[in-house]
Amino acid sequence: MTAEQVIKVVLWICAAISAVGAAVAVIVKAVTAAKAPTKQLEQRIDILEDKMEKHEEFFGNDKKRLDGIEEGSRVTQRAILALLSHGIDGNDVAGLRAAKDELQQYLINR
Repeated sequence: MTAEQVIKVVLWICAAISAVGAAVAVIVKAVTAAKAPTKQLEQRIDILEDKMEKHEEFFGNDKKRLDGIEEGSRVTQRAILALLSHGIDGNDVAGLRAAKDELQQYLINR
């Protein structure tokens, strides 16, 4: 092999390596571009899941508060009913005492 042929072979090998490198770069770029929408969706889903967890916590707190209000309303209504019954009959002292105890326990435990 002559020096000229060796140089041609070396140049051909370099050109082949450059072509393969360029092809790999194009493939990597295409794969990255194809995965971009999936990554964006995954990021959006993660953000939405975090928001949903916060909202679930808020809803849970609101439910506890509303349940407490509802229980207080029931106790108050029973106390009012006992007062009305006592006012009408004048004899329902036991009902008044029970309503008083229930209202007192509710207010203490609140």
